[in-house]
Amino acid sequence: MHIKKGTLAFLFSVASLSGTMAQAEEILVNQQQNADVTISVYNNNLGLIHDMRRVTLPKGLSEVAFEGVASSIQAESAILSGKGIRVLEQNYDYNLLTSNNLLDSFIGKEVKTAVQNPQTGEPIYNKATLISNNYGKPVLRFDYGIEADFPGRVIYDNIPQNLRVKPTLVASIENKNAGAKDLELTYLANGLSWKADYVAEITSDNKLDLNTWITLKNETGADYENAKIQLISGQVNHYAAAGAGIRPMMAKAVRMENAMDSVAVASVALENVSDYYMYKLPQKTTVKDKQSKQISLMNINDVKYEKEYRFISPLYLGLGASKSEFDKKHPDIVFKLTNEKEFNLGQPLPSGMVRFYENKGGDNMVFLGENRIEQTAVGEKAELSIGQAFDIYAKGKIVDVKAISKDVFEYQAEITFKNVSNQKASIVFEQNIYNNWKVLQENMSGKQKNSSTMQWKFELPSQETKVLNFTIRVNRNI
Repeated sequence: MHIKKGTLAFLFSVASLSGTMAQAEEILVNQQQNADVTISVYNNNLGLIHDMRRVTLPKGLSEVAFEGVASSIQAESAILSGKGIRVLEQNYDYNLLTSNNLLDSFIGKEVKTAVQNPQTGEPIYNKATLISNNYGKPVLRFDYGIEADFPGRVIYDNIPQNLRVKPTLVASIENKNAGAKDLELTYLANGLSWKADYVAEITSDNKLDLNTWITLKNETGADYENAKIQLISGQVNHYAAAGAGIRPMMAKAVRMENAMDSVAVASVALENVSDYYMYKLPQKTTVKDKQSKQISLMNINDVKYEKEYRFISPLYLGLGASKSEFDKKHPDIVFKLTNEKEFNLGQPLPSGMVRFYENKGGDNMVFLGENRIEQTAVGEKAELSIGQAFDIYAKGKIVDVKAISKDVFEYQAEITFKNVSNQKASIVFEQNIYNNWKVLQENMSGKQKNSSTMQWKFELPSQETKVLNFTIRVNRNI
């Protein structure tokens, strides 16, 4: 076989590089060498970690072991960089040092064994070949035979190179100049998440205090010491690689040991990043693995709100409808927030649960109800239904149905509202109507909310009753 001179030179170069890398001493870069850590946490169980560490490197080829990366790392997303270095190869070692993995590593090899002398209590040492792990119950071959249920201990002379104390990213690199370097490892990891929870305390008929807490969870399998935290609000498309979540989910099998760690933060910086919002915590914090941490995000006093009592009519109004009625229907209690400065808001609100409270004097704080607010941009409105009113109710009926033709019907309805509470109420009544329709008569002025809904709004004073009458024509034809 004839090999061209250029091809031969290339093969010789590759072989030399492989041989050199095989002989290169591994340089351990542990977490004590952290120079700077920044964590960007997204809403969808995803985090972006920037981990910078200071290490002294020789000139030329070497191998660095970045110890303590997340066990939930998405290895294909990892980027290792540094001034004057070129990454030739990188591997993620996640085969951790455990008793089970040690047994697996020594299958077919000679190990030392120890059993206790029943007379003296001293250990009796022997040698055997490990045949099988057998789910943590090793099968051993001794000079005298095979033990399948060995009562003693297995002792190892060394730790195999393929086992790591912590998940480690190992990279083969080429360095231009010897000396201290800042190596930055950036990667995506599952198991980081955050959510917002709001406490809304009613202070008057139209104002409330809104306090926001962030709950940050870390289930990545790694600790992040003295880290900068950035919370990203918005839905980011992310497709996990096939099989992702099998190896990383080791952390989820472990109970959350550090249940809650609360940290109060004076103020959080808000920045716009592309089409998302980023909340920067003003101080560094440590986020341990399997830890849940609470952080104060924003405290806003005197937020203006509107409260209304909303009825959705159960009456059916459409072609073929007949007389029907309902009795004692209670309305939904709806709090309406407008995210603008004139209402003392005017900043992006991340999605989360809003819990409403009211102080009835002294220490008598009452929980009113809760609902979820979706991500609310500046200028948007949020409507939160928190329960049903007890002292406000309505009854109604279709009092008359007229068939004008086979395609046209007229319906006359009567709705009676009663307020037996000690305060006035803003009432909203909505009637769904099917087919094509128009209002022929009404004793209160309403408006068309959309193509299938008519809406009436009015004030209902304390201890008073009001009656709404309306006639609607429904037409099959356009």
